[in-house]
Parts: sequence; structure tokens; C-alpha cells
Amino acid sequence: MKVTSSHFLWPKMKFKLIDIFGSKTISNLENELYEMFPSGHPVICSSGRVALYIALNELKFDRSKNINLYPYASHCIINTVARLTNPIPYKPTEKMKIVYHQWGIKFNCNYTPLIEDSVDSLYEKKTPLFAMGSKFEIWSLSKILGTSSGGVLWCKNEKDAISIRSKIENKRGILLSWMLRLLGSRYACFYPFWEGTEKGYKGISVFQVNEILSRIREWDSLVKNRKEKIRKFLKYSILKEKELNGRLPSCLPLKIKINNNKLYEMGFSTGARHFHHNSQFEKVFPLPIHQDVNIISLNKIINFSKNGQ
Repeated sequence: MKVTSSHFLWPKMKFKLIDIFGSKTISNLENELYEMFPSGHPVICSSGRVALYIALNELKFDRSKNINLYPYASHCIINTVARLTNPIPYKPTEKMKIVYHQWGIKFNCNYTPLIEDSVDSLYEKKTPLFAMGSKFEIWSLSKILGTSSGGVLWCKNEKDAISIRSKIENKRGILLSWMLRLLGSRYACFYPFWEGTEKGYKGISVFQVNEILSRIREWDSLVKNRKEKIRKFLKYSILKEKELNGRLPSCLPLKIKINNNKLYEMGFSTGARHFHHNSQFEKVFPLPIHQDVNIISLNKIINFSKNGQ
């Protein structure tokens, strides 16, 4: 049996036309985020990849330098890094300049990286940012909230945020790029065109501001929903409660064996993935626990795996 819709690592885009109407500004949005997370200074960008581009540029990376990437870096990370400098394959003997808190679960290392990729991390309000002491931290609002666009470049130092905001471009091509993003979510042929626009110091339009703010107002309910699922299903994961500490992952890594075709039939398209845990890579099934997935569906997966089918 083939399902018509399936759950992935992150929530699907849920764009509502009514959400774009309002009178709020980018400053309003950044101020609201700062009140929620006062340990950093937010700069709103068009996407997480743009936030990464800006952070690398601010750190003055160019072709004379290399970046040792984590082994499961996505193509968008590799492509973004390659616009400015030289991405090189993962080498465990070298320190990573960018670390990824995979699915929102903190990556632990004994050094301070330059950038923390928290692209899919849902935090409880007031949870401290920069867990590894980095200068910059990156969020994708699409991966956290299911918005049509938007990313956050968190700066540890306020002067960096002020400087970057002065360079952000919020006019030229912004609406066209956003339209390509909306079309790309429905028609795959448009997606590469949108990807091509995601570069430079690119901001968002006022319409996107209002959509993002409408979703941010749901933050408390998202946190409550995620914590309920963690309470019910963490015991089946390889994680321990103390490893979360205010971070609420989008997926829980499970050590179960279920045929990928069967998972797809049950509405889960992620398949097996590798997860960095306790200094080693483990093959796991990332059980999505974000807002798209209901507890009934999660129970089906757990019961199926326990019965050994």
C-alpha cells in the first residue's frame, strides 16, 4: 500500500495566505526573538543557508582556507560553503569549524567551533544559545516552524548583529525569490531556481515577517507538544533525558529494524540514518516527533517494532 503523504525529519511547509497580513517589521520580529532568547542577538535572513553564508563571510573565509565538514553534511551546506571557501571531507583528526546539532540534539566536542548549525533545534524559551561557545548559531525557521521561508543568524556579540543588519538586503529580488520558494514547494521544477537565489546578505519581505511572527506565537504550544512526545517515547531512544537540557529534538534516534518499505507504508519516509552519539556513528531510525506527527502514528511504529514484525 502506498501512502499519499509521509512524515520526514522536519515539518512540512504550511503556508496560509491570511498570515502574511499585518503591520509588523523585521525589527519587531528580531525584538520578539531576543525576548525569547536573550543570550544571543538575532539577525533575520531569508533562510538557514543564507545565515551560514553570512557567518562564513563575516569570519573572512576565502579560497585560502579549508573547512572540515561533518560527514553527514547536506548538499545545501556543501554548496553554501563552496561559494566562499573550500569544503573538505570529514577528518576525525581535525577540528570541525562548523558543528551540526543533529535533529536538535546537542553535538558535544572538546573545542569551540566557529559556527553551530542548530538549523532544526526547537528550544524552550530562555534556553541559552551557543552551547559549544561559538560566535554564531544558525536556525532555519522552515525546519523548526514549518514557515515558507526564514532563517536566523544568532550572534553572540551585539556589535556583530548591528553590523550584519546594516548589510542585509531586503528589497531587490526578495519577493520574486519568495514566490519561487512557494512554487518550489508545490512544483519541484521551481525549487532549483529558488536555491540559486539563496546567497549573499539576503533578508525577507514584510509579508514573510508577518507569517513568521504568526508561527512564533505558537511557540509555547509547539514546545508543549514536543515535550509530551519526548515524555512518551524517549525511553525507546538511545538518548537520555539529561542530554536534552532545554533542546527539543525534531527526531528521536531509535535502534530498531524495520524494512524501509514498511516504514513508508506506515507514513514515514526518513529511512535509516547515521547519528553521532558518544563519539561514534550509530545507524538509527530517526522517529519524527515534530508537530506534523500525531501520537497515534508514533505508537504504531513503536508497537510494530516491539512485535518484531
